Amino acid sequence: MIKYFQPWCAHSICVGPIWDALAEAVNPDGDSSSVFIYDVSCADYEDICKEAGILTYSTIRYYIKGTEHDCSGGLSFETLREVVKDNFKTKYDIHHKAKRYAIKWMEKTAKEVSNEIKRLKSMTQKSMTLDLKYWLQERMHILSQLANVKTNLDVKEL
Repeated sequence: MIKYFQPWCAHSICVGPIWDALAEAVNPDGDSSSVFIYDVSCADYEDICKEAGILTYSTIRYYIKGTEHDCSGGLSFETLREVVKDNFKTKYDIHHKAKRYAIKWMEKTAKEVSNEIKRLKSMTQKSMTLDLKYWLQERMHILSQLANVKTNLDVKEL
């Protein structure tokens, strides 16, 4: 998401703290996120703003698979947060799904986990989108950790 602004514009000045709060909410721990929040000062980067066709400030746009979208419906924190929730996978969404996946597989036997790892590894040879590749790697990592735990538990029970 990109906010195009002018430092002298009162509206841009008012939107600044909202934009900063959105960046913090989307990426609270400072790690990388699947949602990038950028500022472009049209005073400093006039050529970029001109090329983007920016006529009013603040203008917020986001891009999904190369397609440009304008934020409409206002620039309140709630509205911008809804745009993020409706259009992007945030770290919370990704981690929440991974946690559910781990809980599901914790109930399985070591043999079942091992078989699932083999199945997922066989999928890595196929052509896939980056999102699916990330999903696959994340699941294999979770299952590998579970396999180690289950193996150690089986050994201790003997």
